[in-house]
Amino acid sequence: MGKRILILGAGFGGLACANTLRKNLGQEHRIIIIDRKKSFMMGLVKLWVLNGTRNLEESQTPLSSLNAKGIEYLNDEITKIEVAKKRVQVKGHGWLEYDYLVVALGTELAPERVEGFEGRGFNLYDSKQVPGLREKLLALRKGKVAISIMGAPYKCPPAPYEAAMMISDMLENNGTRKAIDLEVFAPSPIALPVAGPKVSADVVEMIGKFGIKFSPNCKPKVVRDGEVEFENGRREKFDVLIGIPQHRAPDVIKSSGLAAEWIAVDRETLRTQFENVFAIGDVTEIKMGQLAMPKAGIFAEGEAKVVAQEITDEIAGQKPQAAYNGQGYCYVEAGNRTAGYVEADFYNSAGPAFKLDAPAEKYFEKKHEFERSRLKEWLL
Repeated sequence: MGKRILILGAGFGGLACANTLRKNLGQEHRIIIIDRKKSFMMGLVKLWVLNGTRNLEESQTPLSSLNAKGIEYLNDEITKIEVAKKRVQVKGHGWLEYDYLVVALGTELAPERVEGFEGRGFNLYDSKQVPGLREKLLALRKGKVAISIMGAPYKCPPAPYEAAMMISDMLENNGTRKAIDLEVFAPSPIALPVAGPKVSADVVEMIGKFGIKFSPNCKPKVVRDGEVEFENGRREKFDVLIGIPQHRAPDVIKSSGLAAEWIAVDRETLRTQFENVFAIGDVTEIKMGQLAMPKAGIFAEGEAKVVAQEITDEIAGQKPQAAYNGQGYCYVEAGNRTAGYVEADFYNSAGPAFKLDAPAEKYFEKKHEFERSRLKEWLL
């Protein structure tokens, strides 16, 4: 008899897992992916919308195309997960039973955690707000643009610094850069705690070449009209405030008893404490001492492929051998058709290891190819 595999969430992890399973398994096995979104867009595209090289509407790829690949796509909301009974409740489809469950629900944004931010600042991670932010920046003739990382964790740790450099490039092309101050405020003592002091210093140096200031230990407490107050007592005036809100786990994770916040998994197998239940990507927490695996698509994709192979092996009656290696990379766009390249090895035996290559045009091209190749593999 065929098995039924439910995948919750159609982001990096869910799409990579579903496609790998479909390639590995016969058609007697059902692969069902559930997401309340109707389309998929990589988070990195938001910055291309910001700098005007991409249109938001044209960047959406319909998830319904999964059906043609033999993957059943349900555009619906997951309301409850009952691991004891091996079933998931879906708003418009009732209870769905499973043989294997892969939780890839990602994160939710929590801008409300900073008093006064909503309505006074732009949420960089909300794609619907990005076109308005672009208009505001291009209309600004002089003043201060403040970019505030409002709390941890948040997806794609280098993104705020990437945005700062791209905004600088934008304003340069607009002829207004010299009259506008740009500053990044981070709640931590270094730019990228997850990458350590060396890469953090490299990032600060990189944005410094664009005349962008960096202020550590600045966690926002309250936003008022034209002013942000930080927990350390510092107050800063702004003309445009761009916030990167703290992220939280989806409510269904907590209400279903899977975790109090993030789901704990075995760092190599991605198995949870529940039978035949795996969790991948941003919804998980994998600790390496004081560090936690960053929330980024490249890690979700790597974990997804491991989980797909484990499930395939189990269904075939073989002992699973796949193990996640904790490695990943990302491209940090720096304007002027260049991007830096960050490599990370979180499971390195001597401790997490990182490397940052200086911005170059070849990495800019590879970043665009990264998007094209995944869309082709997963949806087109």
